[in-house]
Amino acid sequence: METVLSGLLERMDDEDLAEVCDTLVWKVEDNGTELMEVCRSWLRGDDPARVQAALAINNGFLFPTREEMRAAFAGLAGRFPRFRPRTEEILRSWDARFAPKAVRDVVEGVRPLAQTAEVYGVTEDLLRRWVDEAR
Repeated sequence: METVLSGLLERMDDEDLAEVCDTLVWKVEDNGTELMEVCRSWLRGDDPARVQAALAINNGFLFPTREEMRAAFAGLAGRFPRFRPRTEEILRSWDARFAPKAVRDVVEGVRPLAQTAEVYGVTEDLLRRWVDEAR
C-alpha cells in the first residue's frame, strides 16, 4: 500500500489523492486499515509533502480515537508548526461530528460517562466539559 500511495502522491494533488483514498477505504478487503497505517506513518515522518497529503485523507481522521489523534498532532505540530492550524481544524471537525452524539449518550443515560468516553475515544474530562457546555 505504501508503494501505491507514494505513486498516487507523485501523480495527484492532495484533493484528488484524498478522494481516491477515501474510495479505497471502502473498496479494499481490510476496510482501509493498511492505508490508514501508511498515512499515520507519513504523519510521523519528515516529508512535509507526505504529511500534507496524509492530513487530507479521510478528512484527517486517521486514528481510531480523538486522544490518539490529538497526541499524534501535538508531535506533528512540534516538528512542523505550519501544520498546526490544519490539525486544530481536524480536531474541531471531529468534535463537531462526535461531541453531540457522546453528550446525548451521557444525558440520555445510554451508558455511563466513563464508558461513553471510552467508546468515543475521548478523555472523561473532555466529555464532562462537553456535557457541562451542553447544559
